[in-house]
Amino acid sequence: MLDWKRAALAASVGLLAIPTRAHGQLRPATISGRVNNFDGAPVPGARVVLLNLRKTVATDSVGRFSFTGLKPGPYRLQANLIGYPPLYALIQINEGEQKDVEFRTDSVGQLLPTIFVEGEPQPDLVKPLTTFERRQSAGHGRFITRDEIARRNPMRIMDMIRFLPGVRADCRGFTCLIRLNQDPSGCGPAIFVDDQHTSLAVLENTPPMDIEGVELYRGPSETPPELNNEAARCGGAIGVWTRRGERRDR
Repeated sequence: MLDWKRAALAASVGLLAIPTRAHGQLRPATISGRVNNFDGAPVPGARVVLLNLRKTVATDSVGRFSFTGLKPGPYRLQANLIGYPPLYALIQINEGEQKDVEFRTDSVGQLLPTIFVEGEPQPDLVKPLTTFERRQSAGHGRFITRDEIARRNPMRIMDMIRFLPGVRADCRGFTCLIRLNQDPSGCGPAIFVDDQHTSLAVLENTPPMDIEGVELYRGPSETPPELNNEAARCGGAIGVWTRRGERRDR
């Protein structure tokens, strides 16, 4: 009788020792895909970057790539092929989900303006990012979006810029002197409208209703190469995209 009780107790302890799924543990997700040329042939050796995690993989002999063990959330992908400009895409994945992405080139050395995410009844259509969105996704600088402008509805865009953390502004009347950093020379920022170098007066006279987004960089370590001129290396840079000048990366 005693042996029977001992056996039952050992069995119950064994059952308690069986591992179970930890509370809150998530099933990993996967982003995989392929890179093809315009006629559907695979492109081996293309470089695909998961920008969030700074992970890079190369496509295999059949143009395939994969990122595994991912947590749910948004991810930024960049595909790089020799002879073609890069294409950026935003992918949203859920717990345990696997999404398949296709990048495809056209016949004249350009990436097509869309990619397709498969694995769903109706594949998501992912548009290439605008230049503003691409720079925002890189995680450098500070940004004012169209939604923020519409919500605040300022009389002039400078009324939003000058109240950002770290921005110093001396506004007298309608004119503001702006400083984005603590450079001892006291340089003002370089000003760009639709990626064209211009003056602070042009920025101040651009109606907020015409602005799609604003980007601010405190110095050369943050500033993208296309805005990093001599003035920006000293005083940082402010870039404004108008609704007419919004451009998508190709």
